[in-house]
Order: sequence, then structure tokens, then C-alpha cells
Amino acid sequence: MQQAKLTVVPLQNGRPFIALLLLNGLLLGCGSGDQKADTTTQKEAKPDSAAAGPVRVSLTQAQYTVAAITLGQYTLRTLSTTLKLNGVIDVPAQNLVSVSVPYGGYIRQIRLEPGMRVRKGQTLVVLENPEYIQLQQDYLDTKAKLDFADLEFARQQELSHDNVNALKVFQRIRADRQSLQAQLAGMSQRLAILRISPATLTAGKLTRLITVPSPITGFVTNVPVNNGRFLNPADVLVEITDVSDIHVRLNVFEKDISRIRTGQTIRFGLGGDASLAHRGAIFLIGKSIAADRTISVLAHPDGRAEDFIPGGYVSAEVNVKTQPLPETAVVSYGGKSLIYVLEGKRGNPVVYQFRQVVVTPGVRENGYVAITLPPDVNPQRTPIVVGGVYSLLSKLNNSEEE
Repeated sequence: MQQAKLTVVPLQNGRPFIALLLLNGLLLGCGSGDQKADTTTQKEAKPDSAAAGPVRVSLTQAQYTVAAITLGQYTLRTLSTTLKLNGVIDVPAQNLVSVSVPYGGYIRQIRLEPGMRVRKGQTLVVLENPEYIQLQQDYLDTKAKLDFADLEFARQQELSHDNVNALKVFQRIRADRQSLQAQLAGMSQRLAILRISPATLTAGKLTRLITVPSPITGFVTNVPVNNGRFLNPADVLVEITDVSDIHVRLNVFEKDISRIRTGQTIRFGLGGDASLAHRGAIFLIGKSIAADRTISVLAHPDGRAEDFIPGGYVSAEVNVKTQPLPETAVVSYGGKSLIYVLEGKRGNPVVYQFRQVVVTPGVRENGYVAITLPPDVNPQRTPIVVGGVYSLLSKLNNSEEE
């Protein structure tokens, strides 16, 4: 006869649970007629290792009944829990402008400081370059040539009606005129880039100075140049940030992203502010994973504050909901939180096969615990043991001892 044994099994709340395993004797006794099933259990129930694979335990119909196994699935009950996140104050890409000049020049006047507010169209800097004069001179020269080509074109067009040789001359004049038109159009666009109006340009209005206006209204965030320096076309003159559309960029770890939804409310504080006095709502979830396995999540803050500075550190919390299991479904053993799922029934007589699954527990509330399941367990289709889990754990441990 199987002798009763005392085993200490830790509970979820950390208090030891002393179980008189008379039930184990009954389980093993009930399975004496099915040594094949017990042998299978002993082979599969090896200590955890990468080579051992999944841990499984099998029960005959009699053992299943004695163990009072109860099956269930995720309940419809929801628990609220808080997810802590970090991030920064940020602005959309179109609100951060790096100003440069396609045609370089010497900086002759600049009065900019980081933090200064500028208006759209306001002069940022005055540049000087003799090449500006050459561009204007080339434009006026080409325009004069085109005026003469227009007159010659009209004259040759009349002559070409009756004379074959004149027709050839007319065709050449027409081609030269079209070339001059293209050159003048290109020069006009280059002058427009320098903000010199071709329509009002005359020989008496040539200038060696140009002004660079601000493309947006915002605040100066960086001035990497100084007065007297030559500004190349690839150099950044000034960086301006439009803070009218600030958002919070949060970093969410890959394992938590399934708990984030658009519309969720966040509470956040700036810098070391632990009061989380500001509020916001998530409006966009990123679709790429960074090297640190995080995903960017964007939230619009409610209102504006003077201390909303782009690049500023943010600590935030977001309330997320999860579908939990009863606490009776989760057992702690060997420093891990475990549940058991039914993989199926087989054979005649019937043998029930269960698989041991390591889970991550979360918030607890009113006898329920939020858990994170591995991706190979579908909570809507996989029956989960919600009653009798200690019987399965004891059966597994005794099989390993034998």
C-alpha cells in the first residue's frame, strides 16, 4: 500500500501550504491499472531544461475525478493596472526646421539667440556674396538677348513665307529664341531662391546682399553660426521649433504593447516631477521596434504649459486593463508562477494530458490575478485548469521522485 507523505508547497501569497498527500496515494492507486500512462508521465516530467521541452502530466479518468479538476478560460472580469513608462516631449517632424541657404555667402548681420521667438517672414540673417551680383547680371544679359531674339523671330517669320533660304534662317532663330527662353526661366528661379524679384530687377538695382527670412513661427533652438562666417549651402544657419503641436513620445516594451490602445489616458510629469500632474491621450502606436525592444507611442497632452520643452524627460503612467484568471489557477513552485492547460484526451480508457505553462503574474484583485500568457497559448481556445492545480503539481513531483 502507498504510504502517505507530507510535502510543503508554497502558495501564491508566500505562506507555506502543508498538504497531506493521501490524495497522491489515491491518484497513484487509481492509476495502478494504467502503468503505461504513469510511465509516460515520468518520461515527460523531467526537470526544466532547454532539451527537456514542455513539462506534461497525464491523468486517467479515475485520477481526474479524484483530483477534482475544474477547467475554465479567461473570465470576462477586467482588472485595472498601471503601466509605468518613460519618454520625452517631442514635436512632429514638420514643426522642426533647419534653415539653410542654397547659395552660400558671408554672414554680415545676425541677431539670434536660443530661446528667442521668431515670426514667419522675419529676417534671420543678412548674407553677402559677389556671386549674387553675377546671377543678376546674367539674368539681365539673357533677358536683353531674348528681347532681340523676339524681334528677329518676328522679322524672319515674315520672310520665310516666300523664300526657302529665309525659312532655314527662321528655324535657327526660333531654336535660339527657345534656348534663351529656357535660360531666362532658370535664372528667374535661381533669383527667386535668393528672394530677388526678377520682375523689378534693373541694372541700377543690382545688390550683393540678400536676407534670409524665417520659414515658420516658433522658437530658436540652435544657432551654430556667427557673424562674419562664410555659410556654405550644406551648412545649417539656425534651427527653429514650432511648439504649437507638442506631443509626448513614450517608449513601451515589446511585451507590453498589446496592452496599449489609442484613446487611453496617460498621466505624466516632467523631469523628476513625481506628481504626474499633466494628462494626455494616446493617439498613435508605432509599427517598428527599436534596438532596445521598445516601441514608440505618441500622446497628445491636455492643454499647454511653459515647461513643455521639446527633448524634456517625461515619466508617465497609463491605466491598462487585462482579463485575469482566478488565483486558484496559478501556483508558485521553484520560484516560478505556473498554470496547467488541457492539451487533450486520448486512448481507451481515456487519459487526460495537461501541460505546465510558466506565466507572469500581475495585479491581484478580489480573488483574481492578471497574467501574461506565452504566445503559444490561445486563451480563447485553450481550457485552463482553475481548480485542482495542486493535485497536478503533486502528481508531477511524485513522478519525478520515483
